[in-house]
Amino acid sequence: MNGFAPYDPDSTRRAAESAISVRPAVAADLAVCAELIVTRTGGPAEARREMLLNDLERDDRYVAVACAGSEVVGYGGVFRHEFVPEHPAAPTGYYLVGLIVAPAWRRYGIGELLTVERMRWTAERAGEIYYFANLGNGATLDLHERLGFIEVTRDFTFPKAPMAPGAGVLLKAPLSR
Repeated sequence: MNGFAPYDPDSTRRAAESAISVRPAVAADLAVCAELIVTRTGGPAEARREMLLNDLERDDRYVAVACAGSEVVGYGGVFRHEFVPEHPAAPTGYYLVGLIVAPAWRRYGIGELLTVERMRWTAERAGEIYYFANLGNGATLDLHERLGFIEVTRDFTFPKAPMAPGAGVLLKAPLSR
């Protein structure tokens, strides 16, 4: 198991956009976001919640949530990375991270709504945005391609990223300011 949702590119199941809202996360959302994260990564949810709380307090990070009514059903983040020589393929810039949608809500377009919102937030700060993904995650690669991301390199590692060298790809997209 790779932790990704089963990928069905021909699936047509979609929620009406009016049924889903996307907004900046608040502290009360973070326990649910942390639970979503640990379904993929494992580890203690409380530690993830604390990391997300730190993200809310920083100007160079953004956490967005998708809600069905008052229920948080998805999460995604953005953070600014500064170049480090140990990871020369990872340039300075804003990076999309952590796109996770609750299993019952997948294939409704929520990942796209969250990604568009995070790109909007970043466009207020930068002219481009980066994203890295595991090459085995076809759903996210297709989503980001539809949104204008192009491949930069497959010779890519990122600080503290769980991907083995050669398993990931770095992509970027221009943003309108």
